[in-house]
Amino acid sequence: MNKSAFHQLSYGVYVVSTWDKGRATGCTANSAMQITSEPATIAVSINHDNYTNQCIQDTGKFAISILGENSRPGIIGTFGFKSGRDNNKFDEVDYGVKGFLPVVTDACAYIVCEVIDKMETSTHTVFLGKVLDADILKKDTPMTYAYYHNVIKGRSPKNAPTYIAE
Repeated sequence: MNKSAFHQLSYGVYVVSTWDKGRATGCTANSAMQITSEPATIAVSINHDNYTNQCIQDTGKFAISILGENSRPGIIGTFGFKSGRDNNKFDEVDYGVKGFLPVVTDACAYIVCEVIDKMETSTHTVFLGKVLDADILKKDTPMTYAYYHNVIKGRSPKNAPTYIAE
């Protein structure tokens, strides 16, 4: 099987965030999708090993910051290659609180959700969220995963659903 074919699926680049006992935390994700428009429902896939997974389970809420092509590329590394267990990732980026959740301000839009269901796979939890708030932060083209790989020359962290060992 040629797993590179999976890179042909369309993905975005997001920071999924929540709270850790009052401290903002989050991780880079590429698997987020709208499930329904009415009621507005979103799904995100977070690796079991990501500290954010446990924090979402604890709070029952998450936010998605949709990164744009003009978002600072370092945001992806900050949230994708460090653990929130040991690092306060939000010390390295500007953020605001929208719908009571931390949101990266250098994003083109955000969506705030309350967990209404989840599905466990062998490596990831797919959280289903009822949308509580959403808005545009700035005019920018949403970053695709292809743009991240082909233009920024980024790589996938080990916990990413699209990670392929070299």
